[in-house]
Amino acid sequence: MKAKEERQLPDQKDEEWLQFIGTLSHELKTPLTSILAAAGLLAEELEQTGDESHKKLIQNILHNSATLEKRLAELLEIIKTGGGRLRLNLEPVDIRSLLQGVGWQISAVIQQKGQTLTVDLPPSIPIVQGDGQRLEQAVLNLMTNATKFTPAGGSITLRARKENNHLLISVQDNGIGISRDEQAKLFKPYSRINSDRQPQPGLGLGLAMAKQVIDLHGGKIWVESERGKGSTFFISLPL
Repeated sequence: MKAKEERQLPDQKDEEWLQFIGTLSHELKTPLTSILAAAGLLAEELEQTGDESHKKLIQNILHNSATLEKRLAELLEIIKTGGGRLRLNLEPVDIRSLLQGVGWQISAVIQQKGQTLTVDLPPSIPIVQGDGQRLEQAVLNLMTNATKFTPAGGSITLRARKENNHLLISVQDNGIGISRDEQAKLFKPYSRINSDRQPQPGLGLGLAMAKQVIDLHGGKIWVESERGKGSTFFISLPL
């Protein structure tokens, strides 16, 4: 049976901030509805005429679009209640399947960028008590970040292992790396890594959101990196 916990989201009590989230959510919801409808129709056609690779790609689009739609619905619910609370649905999570799914979701992006992905998982990984969708979101944010800062021809590796009474998940790349100054502010909202002084696209919220999710699970998230020598992000979850 799922247990529900409510945790306070930091920095979201401010009325202007909540209003901004509500407006942004409404603006995103309309085009997303059209994307889901078009992707659904395309999926039906591909069931009859498409090959397996095309079917996997459209299923990827449908899965991630549906996830985004759910996140927007949650944000709108937060605005309605005015409480700024994030609700965790705690249940046993099959981390091995979760990580394999993340690898599948990011594979199209990695292929498009000419990178290589290795998913290095042991045959058996202990079950974790947590919110599977939130944990998936956190790991996917790390993987997406790795693709941004790894050049064409680079490699990204997703690993997991049991370490004492914790599960350790890592995302390693051989990209541009992160300086010590950037590491100090990396998990703060609106902080972004610069690549050769050119800022990457995005709001700089992905790593901050990942940290929120891992903190709520009683875990830790950190990075080990050196400029020009790649980065490894770690997530440690209690078992």
